[in-house]
Amino acid sequence: MKVLLLSIIAKCGVYTHVRELAIYLQRLGVEAVIGFIHNERTINKFKLTDADLQAMMKSLKGIEHFFYESDDDLLDKISDMNISLVHAHSPLVFSAAMKVSDKFDIPFVITLHSSLNWSKLHPISMRKAACIIAIGPEVAKSAGSDYQDKIQIIFNGIDLEHYKPLDNISVKGPLRIIWMGRTNGEASQGAQYLTRAVRILKKKGINVDAKIIGHAVGADVGGLKNYSWVHDPLPYLCRSHIVFARGRALREAMACGNVGILVGQGYGGIVREDWFEEGKMPQLSGSLKHGYAEHDVSLIMKDILFFHRNREELSKAKKTARRIAEMHFDARTMAKETYNVYQRALEIHSRKQR
Repeated sequence: MKVLLLSIIAKCGVYTHVRELAIYLQRLGVEAVIGFIHNERTINKFKLTDADLQAMMKSLKGIEHFFYESDDDLLDKISDMNISLVHAHSPLVFSAAMKVSDKFDIPFVITLHSSLNWSKLHPISMRKAACIIAIGPEVAKSAGSDYQDKIQIIFNGIDLEHYKPLDNISVKGPLRIIWMGRTNGEASQGAQYLTRAVRILKKKGINVDAKIIGHAVGADVGGLKNYSWVHDPLPYLCRSHIVFARGRALREAMACGNVGILVGQGYGGIVREDWFEEGKMPQLSGSLKHGYAEHDVSLIMKDILFFHRNREELSKAKKTARRIAEMHFDARTMAKETYNVYQRALEIHSRKQR
């Protein structure tokens, strides 16, 4: 099976998702090729520099890929590739996916990476897709009632071979904390409340080394070391103790052996193993509508102080975080479930041709 993954190339989780999906699909024997839409519009929209592009291309680890500027350019570039199926990962590539599907008479699959009114905004793509993948239950619900019968929920997976703990990282000395993410509006409140907590703790003489990795647009994070966006957070994650984050960033951090503390619009606290009992997969959003608490600086300080004062518990919690990641965040699971969707899409397409 040869699959064409169509994606944006941007400093966001979609790019990381597509890259890691391609890596692990190849291990299942799927020949994965990524086509990135890259033209004046997307360059202006995503504000990528040449240095950004070079770093992102390096992270592809040899995966076959190419850039295309338009739908016609794409059709020309894949004319001799013998693609079996096309998989679209952004509304910016939906029209291209449909044209590929029509011209080469192959099925196409969509992955929905966020909650939108999909049936209203992209009705033709949703109707024509053989199968639809949603990265969570809320995203699946946002697709609309007409499409629930062809939606499969597949949670984000993390490359556990890349995101992994370093040996012999000391839990002594300053408590090393990171807030990581790419948020704006209410979702950035976690960074702001963490900053307030760290300021108070430092005034009390608590030895805390806190950093920001990414963007918390609208949040006051003055006083914390701000590294902005980094293409590979691994060197930072491997040397930290606790990471405040949500979604993919939280998964990556825990895979590196950090205690994961869920923050977003609200406060979820320390991610625990019992959240995943009996096959449950919690919404790692930090949103109030998902039952998480209102932010309270005192709660954040309490969790930080617990690990500052109990370094043996910190060491145990770091191991637990990695264990959770191995059990529930593995990209291999994501790839296997996606492969099963491909098989189903091919069967549906084959039946329609009879």
